[in-house]
Amino acid sequence: MVRIAIVGAGGISLRHVAALQKISDAHIVGVIDISMEKAQQLAGICGAKVFDRLSDCLDLVDVVYILTPPSSHREIAVEAMQAGKHVVCEKPISISLADAHIMIETSKKMNVKLIIAFKSRFRKGFKLLKELVDSGKLGNAINFWSQRLGMGAGTSSNYNWRTDQALMCGMSIESLSHDIDTMRWLVGDIIDVRANIFESRKDIPGFDDNVNVVMTLANAGTAMIHASWSSYISMSSRGIIGTKGTAYLQGPDLFDNRYLHYKTIDMQDEFIQFINDPNNLEGFINENRYFIDCILNDIPSTVTGEDGLKTLQISHAILKSHQEKRVVRIDEFGGQLDG
Repeated sequence: MVRIAIVGAGGISLRHVAALQKISDAHIVGVIDISMEKAQQLAGICGAKVFDRLSDCLDLVDVVYILTPPSSHREIAVEAMQAGKHVVCEKPISISLADAHIMIETSKKMNVKLIIAFKSRFRKGFKLLKELVDSGKLGNAINFWSQRLGMGAGTSSNYNWRTDQALMCGMSIESLSHDIDTMRWLVGDIIDVRANIFESRKDIPGFDDNVNVVMTLANAGTAMIHASWSSYISMSSRGIIGTKGTAYLQGPDLFDNRYLHYKTIDMQDEFIQFINDPNNLEGFINENRYFIDCILNDIPSTVTGEDGLKTLQISHAILKSHQEKRVVRIDEFGGQLDG
């Protein structure tokens, strides 16, 4: 049995708690949040106890789930890991590269797991793309694209930490972490970035909600990201062009995948499969079952703090490229880590 403390009782916590409740080896012991009301509501759902501080329950748990805005991740993670606890941290790993390095160094020093919750790796559609890549049917990847458009953060009058000046980090760091990690997982690392960003919300300075990026892959191929949180039409498409075939996912909004398309060199016609892969609880169940298994059986996770850092380096390169109007190499941020 893996005993869990949940830090952060916001919207994403409901998904993780619902998933964890379906995993027999997971037991939520405590909930901590700056809002006592939210903490009590979440604890009531999962039969846990509310604690004022993380330190009050560390002796009772094996792993700490960090589900708070990313500016707070480093402080919570370091406290948990220094107490010998494993950490599952919602993406992105942090806002600052320095914080990400500290989190990784602490996990290594304390010999505990630091797992970043990149859920796309555990969804049906992206797993099908991964299988096609790994099978060799597409040949060598020479182009990756991710197009994701719709009304996102900043388009509703409801409070959202993503537009709170004290907490926000913008699309390039927060939301594009999905696309960047998926890209790295499918087609490998990148060498450089050229990006253009547009802020449609002039009343929220620094809130980047429209991003266009062209990247050079380590294999000399190209990757592209086109993302908008202010599009009046919603859609998504993520795909790979290889030397032997092309495959892509198609969806009706920012996150859902509805169809898988692919055609290889030895196929006469394009194959189109209805996959029905909505952004629902299934992905959360899949990822959490994997995380719990890694912790329970001391299995190295394939999703690590290093993955979080590499993704964050690319996000920072995107921002720097836009600000300085030039191509930015990833090794300007200290190069890529091993692992």
